[in-house]
Amino acid sequence: MKKLANIRFLFVLIFVGTTISCVQDDDFDLPEITFEEPDVTVNSSIQFVKDYYAASGSETPVLISGENLVLEGYVVSSDKAGNLYKELIIQSHPENPEAGIAIQTQVQDLYTFFEPGRKVYVKLGGLYVGEDAGVIQLGGLFVNEGEELVGRLTPATFNEHVLRSVEVVEITPTTISIDEISNDQVNTLVKLENMQFLVNLLGESYGNTGNTFSVDRTLKNCETGATIVLRNSGFSNFKNQLLPEGNGSITAILSKFNEDYQLFIRDPEDVVFEGPRCDPETLCEGPSGGNFVVFSDDFESYGSFADAEAAGWINTNVNGGPTKFVLGSFDNDNYAQISGFDSGESEIITYLISPEINLENSTEEALTFDLEVAYANGEILTLLITENYTGDPTTTSWTELELNVPNTPSNGFGGFENVGNLNISCFDGTVRMAFLYEGSDPSATTRYHLDNIEVNGVEE
Repeated sequence: MKKLANIRFLFVLIFVGTTISCVQDDDFDLPEITFEEPDVTVNSSIQFVKDYYAASGSETPVLISGENLVLEGYVVSSDKAGNLYKELIIQSHPENPEAGIAIQTQVQDLYTFFEPGRKVYVKLGGLYVGEDAGVIQLGGLFVNEGEELVGRLTPATFNEHVLRSVEVVEITPTTISIDEISNDQVNTLVKLENMQFLVNLLGESYGNTGNTFSVDRTLKNCETGATIVLRNSGFSNFKNQLLPEGNGSITAILSKFNEDYQLFIRDPEDVVFEGPRCDPETLCEGPSGGNFVVFSDDFESYGSFADAEAAGWINTNVNGGPTKFVLGSFDNDNYAQISGFDSGESEIITYLISPEINLENSTEEALTFDLEVAYANGEILTLLITENYTGDPTTTSWTELELNVPNTPSNGFGGFENVGNLNISCFDGTVRMAFLYEGSDPSATTRYHLDNIEVNGVEE
Protein backbone atom coordinates (compact mmCIF):
# COMPACT_ATOMS: atom_id res chain seq x y z
CA MET A 1 0.00 0.00 0.00
CA LYS A 2 2.85 2.32 0.89
CA LYS A 3 4.55 1.50 -2.40
CA LEU A 4 1.40 2.38 -4.32
CA ALA A 5 1.16 5.74 -2.55
CA ASN A 6 4.76 6.55 -3.48
CA ILE A 7 4.07 5.72 -7.13
CA ARG A 8 1.06 8.06 -7.12
CA PHE A 9 3.08 10.86 -5.54
CA LEU A 10 5.86 10.42 -8.13
CA PHE A 11 3.27 10.63 -10.91
CA VAL A 12 1.96 13.93 -9.54
CA LEU A 13 5.49 15.38 -9.39
CA ILE A 14 6.16 14.35 -13.00
CA PHE A 15 2.85 15.89 -14.16
CA VAL A 16 3.48 19.19 -12.34
CA GLY A 17 7.04 19.42 -13.59
CA THR A 18 6.00 18.73 -17.16
CA THR A 19 3.26 21.37 -16.96
CA ILE A 20 5.56 24.05 -15.58
CA SER A 21 8.29 23.30 -18.13
CA CYS A 22 5.86 24.18 -20.90
CA VAL A 23 5.74 27.79 -19.70
CA GLN A 24 8.89 29.84 -20.33
CA ASP A 25 9.93 32.94 -18.36
CA ASP A 26 6.67 33.12 -16.39
CA ASP A 27 4.86 34.12 -19.56
CA PHE A 28 1.36 33.00 -18.69
CA ASP A 29 -1.44 33.76 -21.13
CA LEU A 30 -4.54 34.88 -19.28
CA PRO A 31 -7.79 33.87 -20.91
CA GLU A 32 -9.42 36.76 -22.70
CA ILE A 33 -12.76 37.75 -21.22
CA THR A 34 -15.22 38.78 -23.89
CA PHE A 35 -18.84 39.82 -23.77
CA GLU A 36 -21.40 41.04 -26.22
CA GLU A 37 -23.46 44.19 -26.39
CA PRO A 38 -26.69 43.66 -24.41
CA ASP A 39 -29.72 43.07 -26.60
CA VAL A 40 -31.97 45.82 -25.25
CA THR A 41 -34.04 48.65 -26.66
CA VAL A 42 -33.54 52.06 -25.04
CA ASN A 43 -36.93 53.68 -24.55
CA SER A 44 -36.47 55.80 -21.43
CA SER A 45 -34.03 58.25 -19.88
CA ILE A 46 -32.62 59.51 -16.59
CA GLN A 47 -34.76 62.62 -16.89
CA PHE A 48 -37.84 60.41 -17.25
CA VAL A 49 -37.00 58.75 -13.92
CA LYS A 50 -36.63 62.10 -12.18
CA ASP A 51 -39.87 63.38 -13.71
CA TYR A 52 -41.58 60.11 -12.77
CA TYR A 53 -40.71 60.62 -9.11
CA ALA A 54 -41.64 64.32 -9.17
CA ALA A 55 -45.03 63.54 -10.75
CA SER A 56 -45.79 61.00 -8.05
CA GLY A 57 -45.80 63.69 -5.39
CA SER A 58 -44.49 61.10 -2.96
CA GLU A 59 -42.00 61.81 -0.19
CA THR A 60 -41.07 58.11 -0.02
CA PRO A 61 -39.53 55.82 -2.67
CA VAL A 62 -41.75 54.95 -5.62
CA LEU A 63 -41.76 51.62 -7.45
CA ILE A 64 -41.19 52.04 -11.19
CA SER A 65 -43.72 50.09 -13.23
CA GLY A 66 -43.10 49.14 -16.83
CA GLU A 67 -41.24 45.90 -17.29
CA ASN A 68 -39.61 46.90 -20.58
CA LEU A 69 -38.39 50.40 -19.64
CA VAL A 70 -34.67 50.77 -20.33
CA LEU A 71 -32.44 53.83 -20.08
CA GLU A 72 -28.84 54.33 -21.07
CA GLY A 73 -26.18 56.38 -19.34
CA TYR A 74 -22.46 56.83 -18.92
CA VAL A 75 -20.52 56.17 -15.73
CA VAL A 76 -18.90 59.21 -14.12
CA SER A 77 -18.08 57.74 -10.70
CA SER A 78 -15.21 55.58 -9.45
CA ASP A 79 -14.86 53.91 -6.08
CA LYS A 80 -11.20 52.98 -6.63
CA ALA A 81 -9.88 55.61 -4.20
CA GLY A 82 -12.63 54.99 -1.64
CA ASN A 83 -14.18 58.46 -1.72
CA LEU A 84 -17.38 57.04 -3.22
CA TYR A 85 -18.87 53.86 -1.79
CA LYS A 86 -21.41 51.36 -3.06
CA GLU A 87 -23.02 53.63 -5.62
CA LEU A 88 -22.77 53.93 -9.36
CA ILE A 89 -23.33 57.42 -10.72
CA ILE A 90 -24.30 57.84 -14.35
CA GLN A 91 -25.23 60.77 -16.57
CA SER A 92 -27.28 60.90 -19.74
CA HIS A 93 -24.53 61.77 -22.25
CA PRO A 94 -20.71 61.91 -22.35
CA GLU A 95 -20.93 65.69 -22.60
CA ASN A 96 -23.61 68.31 -21.99
CA PRO A 97 -25.82 65.86 -20.07
CA GLU A 98 -29.42 66.71 -19.28
CA ALA A 99 -29.43 64.74 -16.05
CA GLY A 100 -27.58 62.32 -13.80
CA ILE A 101 -28.58 59.78 -11.18
CA ALA A 102 -27.04 57.55 -8.51
CA ILE A 103 -27.71 53.81 -8.29
CA GLN A 104 -27.36 52.35 -4.80
CA THR A 105 -25.86 48.84 -4.60
CA GLN A 106 -24.10 46.45 -2.27
CA VAL A 107 -21.51 45.76 -4.96
CA GLN A 108 -18.01 46.98 -4.13
CA ASP A 109 -15.02 47.67 -6.40
CA LEU A 110 -17.37 48.85 -9.11
CA TYR A 111 -14.48 50.53 -10.92
CA THR A 112 -13.17 47.13 -12.04
CA PHE A 113 -16.19 46.61 -14.27
CA PHE A 114 -17.88 50.01 -14.50
CA GLU A 115 -15.05 52.47 -15.04
CA PRO A 116 -15.66 56.18 -15.88
CA GLY A 117 -16.87 56.48 -19.46
CA ARG A 118 -18.43 53.02 -19.59
CA LYS A 119 -21.86 53.01 -21.19
CA VAL A 120 -24.52 51.13 -19.25
CA TYR A 121 -28.14 50.17 -19.67
CA VAL A 122 -30.54 50.14 -16.74
CA LYS A 123 -33.71 48.07 -16.70
CA LEU A 124 -36.06 50.23 -14.66
CA GLY A 125 -38.99 47.92 -14.01
CA GLY A 126 -38.98 46.78 -10.39
CA LEU A 127 -36.53 49.42 -9.17
CA TYR A 128 -37.41 52.17 -6.70
CA VAL A 129 -36.72 55.86 -7.19
CA GLY A 130 -36.55 58.25 -4.26
CA GLU A 131 -34.81 61.27 -2.82
CA ASP A 132 -32.20 61.40 -0.07
CA ALA A 133 -31.16 64.83 1.21
CA GLY A 134 -32.05 66.41 -2.13
CA VAL A 135 -30.43 63.77 -4.37
CA ILE A 136 -32.55 61.51 -6.63
CA GLN A 137 -31.48 57.85 -6.44
CA LEU A 138 -32.35 54.43 -7.87
CA GLY A 139 -32.25 51.24 -5.83
CA GLY A 140 -34.35 48.86 -3.83
CA LEU A 141 -36.68 49.48 -0.93
CA PHE A 142 -35.19 49.71 2.56
CA VAL A 143 -37.35 50.13 5.66
CA ASN A 144 -35.65 51.54 8.75
CA GLU A 145 -37.80 51.81 11.88
CA GLY A 146 -40.90 52.25 9.74
CA GLU A 147 -39.29 54.81 7.41
CA GLU A 148 -39.07 53.84 3.74
CA LEU A 149 -35.79 54.72 2.02
CA VAL A 150 -33.97 53.88 -1.20
CA GLY A 151 -31.84 50.85 -0.34
CA ARG A 152 -28.85 49.16 -1.93
CA LEU A 153 -29.46 46.54 -4.57
CA THR A 154 -28.07 43.08 -3.89
CA PRO A 155 -25.31 41.99 -6.30
CA ALA A 156 -27.72 39.62 -8.05
CA THR A 157 -30.42 42.28 -8.46
CA PHE A 158 -27.85 44.89 -9.53
CA ASN A 159 -26.45 42.57 -12.23
CA GLU A 160 -29.98 41.85 -13.41
CA HIS A 161 -30.86 45.54 -13.83
CA VAL A 162 -27.55 47.22 -14.74
CA LEU A 163 -26.02 45.95 -17.97
CA ARG A 164 -22.52 46.78 -19.17
CA SER A 165 -22.07 47.96 -22.74
CA VAL A 166 -18.93 47.32 -24.77
CA GLU A 167 -18.71 51.08 -25.40
CA VAL A 168 -16.28 53.23 -23.41
CA VAL A 169 -15.98 56.95 -24.16
CA GLU A 170 -14.25 59.97 -22.74
CA ILE A 171 -16.43 62.03 -20.42
CA THR A 172 -16.20 65.78 -20.94
CA PRO A 173 -17.07 67.58 -17.70
CA THR A 174 -19.42 70.53 -17.90
CA THR A 175 -17.50 73.71 -17.16
CA ILE A 176 -19.65 75.77 -14.84
CA SER A 177 -19.41 78.50 -12.22
CA ILE A 178 -20.70 78.14 -8.67
CA ASP A 179 -23.41 80.72 -9.35
CA GLU A 180 -24.69 78.69 -12.32
CA ILE A 181 -25.12 75.43 -10.40
CA SER A 182 -28.64 74.01 -10.29
CA ASN A 183 -30.39 70.72 -9.61
CA ASP A 184 -30.01 69.83 -13.29
CA GLN A 185 -26.28 69.22 -12.79
CA VAL A 186 -26.58 67.06 -9.66
CA ASN A 187 -24.96 63.62 -10.22
CA THR A 188 -23.10 64.82 -13.30
CA LEU A 189 -19.42 65.51 -13.83
CA VAL A 190 -18.61 69.22 -13.65
CA LYS A 191 -15.50 71.34 -13.84
CA LEU A 192 -14.93 74.54 -11.88
CA GLU A 193 -12.07 76.86 -12.82
CA ASN A 194 -10.10 79.56 -10.99
CA MET A 195 -10.62 77.76 -7.69
CA GLN A 196 -8.53 77.35 -4.56
CA PHE A 197 -8.94 76.18 -0.98
CA LEU A 198 -9.54 78.81 1.69
CA VAL A 199 -6.30 80.19 3.04
CA ASN A 200 -7.01 78.96 6.56
CA LEU A 201 -7.09 75.38 5.19
CA LEU A 202 -3.52 75.47 3.90
CA GLY A 203 -1.50 72.78 5.62
CA GLU A 204 -4.63 70.67 6.19
CA SER A 205 -5.21 67.24 4.65
CA TYR A 206 -8.10 66.14 2.48
CA GLY A 207 -9.69 64.15 5.29
CA ASN A 208 -9.59 63.52 9.01
CA THR A 209 -6.33 61.73 9.70
CA GLY A 210 -7.38 60.45 13.11
CA ASN A 211 -10.76 58.90 12.30
CA THR A 212 -13.02 57.77 9.47
CA PHE A 213 -15.56 60.58 9.59
CA SER A 214 -16.14 62.55 6.39
CA VAL A 215 -15.00 66.17 6.32
CA ASP A 216 -15.83 69.31 4.36
CA ARG A 217 -13.10 71.44 2.76
CA THR A 218 -14.26 74.79 1.41
CA LEU A 219 -13.23 76.00 -2.06
CA LYS A 220 -13.40 79.58 -3.25
CA ASN A 221 -13.68 81.06 -6.72
CA CYS A 222 -11.08 83.78 -7.16
CA GLU A 223 -13.19 85.91 -9.50
CA THR A 224 -16.51 85.99 -7.67
CA GLY A 225 -15.55 84.95 -4.14
CA ALA A 226 -18.30 82.30 -4.19
CA THR A 227 -17.60 79.17 -2.15
CA ILE A 228 -18.56 75.49 -2.32
CA VAL A 229 -17.81 72.47 -0.16
CA LEU A 230 -15.60 69.56 -1.22
CA ARG A 231 -16.74 66.49 0.71
CA ASN A 232 -14.06 63.90 1.48
CA SER A 233 -14.60 60.46 2.98
CA GLY A 234 -12.66 59.28 5.99
CA PHE A 235 -12.25 55.96 4.18
CA SER A 236 -10.57 57.44 1.09
CA ASN A 237 -7.01 56.34 0.42
CA PHE A 238 -5.94 59.97 -0.04
CA LYS A 239 -7.36 61.42 3.18
CA ASN A 240 -3.88 61.98 4.66
CA GLN A 241 -2.67 63.85 1.56
CA LEU A 242 -2.24 67.59 2.05
CA LEU A 243 -4.54 69.92 0.16
CA PRO A 244 -2.83 71.60 -2.82
CA GLU A 245 -1.97 75.21 -2.06
CA GLY A 246 -2.28 76.67 -5.54
CA ASN A 247 -5.09 77.79 -7.82
CA GLY A 248 -6.65 75.99 -10.77
CA SER A 249 -9.46 73.70 -11.86
CA ILE A 250 -11.32 70.90 -10.13
CA THR A 251 -13.30 68.16 -11.83
CA ALA A 252 -15.85 66.52 -9.57
CA ILE A 253 -19.26 64.94 -9.28
CA LEU A 254 -21.79 67.52 -8.19
CA SER A 255 -23.96 66.41 -5.32
CA LYS A 256 -26.23 67.98 -2.77
CA PHE A 257 -27.03 67.82 0.92
CA ASN A 258 -30.44 69.32 1.53
CA GLU A 259 -30.11 72.86 0.16
CA ASP A 260 -26.31 72.91 -0.11
CA TYR A 261 -24.42 71.82 -3.19
CA GLN A 262 -21.20 69.92 -2.66
CA LEU A 263 -18.50 68.20 -4.70
CA PHE A 264 -17.01 64.71 -4.64
CA ILE A 265 -13.73 63.95 -6.42
CA ARG A 266 -12.87 60.45 -7.65
CA ASP A 267 -9.23 60.89 -6.61
CA PRO A 268 -6.75 63.79 -6.14
CA GLU A 269 -5.92 63.79 -9.85
CA ASP A 270 -9.26 65.56 -10.29
CA VAL A 271 -7.74 68.59 -8.54
CA VAL A 272 -5.27 70.52 -10.72
CA PHE A 273 -4.18 73.51 -8.62
CA GLU A 274 -0.82 74.35 -10.18
CA GLY A 275 -1.22 78.11 -10.65
CA PRO A 276 -0.44 80.93 -8.21
CA ARG A 277 -3.03 81.73 -5.56
CA CYS A 278 -5.20 84.79 -5.96
CA ASP A 279 -5.00 85.91 -2.35
CA PRO A 280 -4.46 89.65 -2.01
CA GLU A 281 -0.98 90.75 -1.14
CA THR A 282 -0.18 90.24 2.51
CA LEU A 283 -0.93 93.43 4.38
CA CYS A 284 1.92 92.92 6.83
CA GLU A 285 5.12 91.23 5.74
CA GLY A 286 7.43 89.12 7.85
CA PRO A 287 6.97 86.55 10.61
CA SER A 288 3.95 86.64 12.87
CA GLY A 289 2.65 84.76 15.87
CA GLY A 290 4.25 83.80 19.15
CA ASN A 291 3.64 82.55 22.67
CA PHE A 292 3.00 85.95 24.22
CA VAL A 293 -0.73 86.61 24.59
CA VAL A 294 -1.41 90.26 23.78
CA PHE A 295 -5.20 90.04 23.89
CA SER A 296 -7.68 87.24 24.50
CA ASP A 297 -11.44 86.91 24.91
CA ASP A 298 -13.52 83.75 24.80
CA PHE A 299 -16.74 85.40 26.13
CA GLU A 300 -16.97 82.85 28.92
CA SER A 301 -16.93 85.40 31.75
CA TYR A 302 -20.02 87.25 30.50
CA GLY A 303 -23.60 86.64 31.56
CA SER A 304 -24.98 88.82 28.77
CA PHE A 305 -23.58 90.97 26.01
CA ALA A 306 -24.00 93.99 28.25
CA ASP A 307 -21.16 92.50 30.32
CA ALA A 308 -19.01 92.32 27.19
CA GLU A 309 -19.74 95.98 26.46
CA ALA A 310 -18.82 96.85 30.05
CA ALA A 311 -15.47 95.11 29.38
CA GLY A 312 -14.77 97.43 26.42
CA TRP A 313 -16.53 95.87 23.44
CA ILE A 314 -18.56 98.31 21.30
CA ASN A 315 -21.70 96.88 19.72
CA THR A 316 -23.50 99.30 17.42
CA ASN A 317 -25.97 99.23 14.55
CA VAL A 318 -25.24 102.53 12.82
CA ASN A 319 -28.70 102.61 11.23
CA GLY A 320 -30.35 102.27 14.61
CA GLY A 321 -31.94 98.91 13.81
CA PRO A 322 -32.37 95.99 16.20
CA THR A 323 -29.74 93.69 14.67
CA LYS A 324 -26.73 93.63 16.98
CA PHE A 325 -24.37 91.03 18.35
CA VAL A 326 -25.74 89.00 21.25
CA LEU A 327 -24.25 86.46 23.60
CA GLY A 328 -24.87 82.98 22.22
CA SER A 329 -24.32 79.77 24.11
CA PHE A 330 -24.32 76.08 23.24
CA ASP A 331 -22.96 73.08 25.11
CA ASN A 332 -21.56 75.33 27.87
CA ASP A 333 -19.65 77.45 25.36
CA ASN A 334 -20.30 81.21 25.01
CA TYR A 335 -19.69 83.19 21.83
CA ALA A 336 -20.68 86.41 20.06
CA GLN A 337 -23.62 85.81 17.73
CA ILE A 338 -25.38 87.83 15.04
CA SER A 339 -28.08 87.24 12.43
CA GLY A 340 -30.34 89.58 10.52
CA PHE A 341 -33.04 86.94 10.11
CA ASP A 342 -36.58 88.25 10.67
CA SER A 343 -35.24 91.67 11.64
CA GLY A 344 -37.25 93.57 9.07
CA GLU A 345 -34.19 95.72 8.27
CA SER A 346 -33.59 96.40 4.59
CA GLU A 347 -30.06 97.64 5.37
CA ILE A 348 -28.09 96.28 8.31
CA ILE A 349 -24.73 97.83 9.20
CA THR A 350 -23.52 96.57 12.57
CA TYR A 351 -20.04 96.89 14.05
CA LEU A 352 -18.60 94.76 16.86
CA ILE A 353 -15.49 96.68 17.90
CA SER A 354 -12.91 95.19 20.24
CA PRO A 355 -11.53 96.85 23.36
CA GLU A 356 -8.23 98.68 22.91
CA ILE A 357 -5.34 96.33 22.18
CA ASN A 358 -1.88 97.57 23.14
CA LEU A 359 0.84 96.45 20.69
CA GLU A 360 3.60 98.53 22.30
CA ASN A 361 5.13 95.65 24.23
CA SER A 362 5.16 93.03 21.50
CA THR A 363 6.24 92.29 17.93
CA GLU A 364 5.23 89.80 15.23
CA GLU A 365 1.58 89.95 16.26
CA ALA A 366 -1.02 87.64 14.69
CA LEU A 367 -4.78 87.53 15.08
CA THR A 368 -6.73 84.30 15.31
CA PHE A 369 -10.31 83.40 16.19
CA ASP A 370 -12.92 80.68 15.73
CA LEU A 371 -15.83 81.21 13.36
CA GLU A 372 -19.03 79.26 12.77
CA VAL A 373 -21.37 79.96 9.84
CA ALA A 374 -25.05 78.98 9.85
CA TYR A 375 -28.01 79.43 7.49
CA ALA A 376 -25.79 81.19 4.98
CA ASN A 377 -27.38 83.31 2.25
CA GLY A 378 -24.61 85.87 1.69
CA GLU A 379 -20.99 86.64 2.58
CA ILE A 380 -21.62 89.65 4.79
CA LEU A 381 -18.90 89.63 7.46
CA THR A 382 -15.80 91.82 7.15
CA LEU A 383 -12.83 92.18 9.51
CA LEU A 384 -11.31 95.65 10.00
CA ILE A 385 -8.46 97.15 12.04
CA THR A 386 -7.42 100.71 12.92
CA GLU A 387 -4.76 102.55 14.90
CA ASN A 388 -6.95 105.65 15.19
CA TYR A 389 -10.45 104.95 16.39
CA THR A 390 -12.41 108.22 16.44
CA GLY A 391 -15.23 106.99 18.65
CA ASP A 392 -17.50 106.73 15.60
CA PRO A 393 -17.04 103.70 13.30
CA THR A 394 -18.42 105.61 10.31
CA THR A 395 -15.73 108.32 10.54
CA THR A 396 -12.84 106.00 11.47
CA SER A 397 -10.27 105.11 8.83
CA TRP A 398 -10.30 101.30 8.77
CA THR A 399 -8.00 98.82 7.05
CA GLU A 400 -9.64 95.59 5.87
CA LEU A 401 -7.98 92.30 6.79
CA GLU A 402 -8.34 89.42 4.36
CA LEU A 403 -10.88 87.03 5.80
CA ASN A 404 -12.00 83.88 3.99
CA VAL A 405 -15.54 83.29 5.18
CA PRO A 406 -17.44 80.31 3.70
CA ASN A 407 -20.96 80.88 2.42
CA THR A 408 -22.18 77.49 3.66
CA PRO A 409 -24.19 75.79 5.02
CA SER A 410 -27.47 77.33 3.96
CA ASN A 411 -29.42 75.03 6.27
CA GLY A 412 -28.05 74.28 9.73
CA PHE A 413 -24.72 74.94 11.40
CA GLY A 414 -21.28 74.44 9.91
CA GLY A 415 -19.26 74.01 13.10
CA PHE A 416 -16.49 76.23 14.44
CA GLU A 417 -13.35 76.58 12.33
CA ASN A 418 -10.18 78.40 13.33
CA VAL A 419 -9.42 81.51 11.30
CA GLY A 420 -5.81 82.65 11.39
CA ASN A 421 -3.10 83.44 11.67
CA LEU A 422 -3.76 86.93 10.28
CA ASN A 423 -0.55 88.93 10.29
CA ILE A 424 -1.06 92.35 11.95
CA SER A 425 2.61 92.92 12.84
CA CYS A 426 2.86 96.14 10.81
CA PHE A 427 0.42 97.90 13.13
CA ASP A 428 1.70 99.65 16.21
CA GLY A 429 0.48 101.46 19.29
CA THR A 430 -3.09 100.95 20.39
CA VAL A 431 -5.42 99.30 17.89
CA ARG A 432 -9.02 98.20 17.71
CA MET A 433 -10.50 95.50 15.52
CA ALA A 434 -14.04 95.49 14.17
CA PHE A 435 -16.28 92.76 12.83
CA LEU A 436 -18.57 94.49 10.34
CA TYR A 437 -21.89 92.80 9.53
CA GLU A 438 -23.62 94.20 6.41
CA GLY A 439 -26.86 92.46 5.59
CA SER A 440 -30.45 92.87 4.51
CA ASP A 441 -33.56 91.00 5.59
CA PRO A 442 -34.57 88.66 4.01
CA SER A 443 -31.94 88.44 1.25
CA ALA A 444 -28.71 88.45 3.32
CA THR A 445 -29.13 87.32 6.91
CA THR A 446 -26.30 84.78 7.41
CA ARG A 447 -25.73 83.87 11.04
CA TYR A 448 -22.19 84.08 12.47
CA HIS A 449 -20.68 82.91 15.76
CA LEU A 450 -17.33 84.38 16.92
CA ASP A 451 -15.23 82.84 19.66
CA ASN A 452 -11.72 82.54 21.12
CA ILE A 453 -10.44 85.82 19.75
CA GLU A 454 -6.69 86.15 20.39
CA VAL A 455 -3.74 88.31 19.44
CA ASN A 456 -0.41 86.57 19.99
CA GLY A 457 3.11 87.80 19.39
CA VAL A 458 6.64 87.97 20.75
CA GLU A 459 7.14 89.88 23.99
CA GLU A 460 9.64 92.72 23.81
